[in-house]
Amino acid sequence: MTITELIKKLKEIKQKGFIETERAGATGVGYTFESLLGLTENNIAIADIGARIEIKTARKTSDSLITLFTFNRGVWKIKQKEIINKYGYYDVSGRKALKETLYYRGSTTRLFLSLDEENNYINIMDFENNIIGTYDLYTIVGRFYQKLGRVLLCLANVKKENDIEYFHFDEFYLLSGTSPRKFIKAFKSGYVAIDLRMHLKENGTVRNRGTAFRIKEKNFTVLYENIEKLPV
Repeated sequence: MTITELIKKLKEIKQKGFIETERAGATGVGYTFESLLGLTENNIAIADIGARIEIKTARKTSDSLITLFTFNRGVWKIKQKEIINKYGYYDVSGRKALKETLYYRGSTTRLFLSLDEENNYINIMDFENNIIGTYDLYTIVGRFYQKLGRVLLCLANVKKENDIEYFHFDEFYLLSGTSPRKFIKAFKSGYVAIDLRMHLKENGTVRNRGTAFRIKEKNFTVLYENIEKLPV
């Protein structure tokens, strides 16, 4: 697909007006847009840009978090089961769980994030200054750049009728020009969060949905230098 062909498709989607969601819940906006675009995966090849472009969708008025990427390998300094038992709680399903959204310079009643700029680590810590997990900053920035170096951001107006969401996709941006400095600045400014999503199953084993780096939908563009609004 060329950029001209993409703009044509986006114009057609915009002209459809409000479209009923094809999936309930937070992921409905992305799933619906990709269905309209005729995609079965969340990126698209644009020939005259010379790369695959990740697609991200957002509700214009949403305060929800959007996942940038997940990363869990080699992070934990103690076993995940011990982490859940020590710092977790019982969720509404009666399971021992640890589901926390952590921000730099923000804290929960259990854990917080620290930044070791001298050694380039992000640490998950408790209030006794024990390190629970450690992320290599260069690894995280590389992961972000690999997955989200170029993005097609699609914004939708939202309305609800009889508890069903409808989306009107009418703003589209090509985002590029991210850098380690932009990502670190966004993290230090409290835009980027680390989301812990784990619990113990009935048999006592750990279910980890993937520790996610996330950002509020409305703040997504702070990660990029070049923000090009497409003429749709």
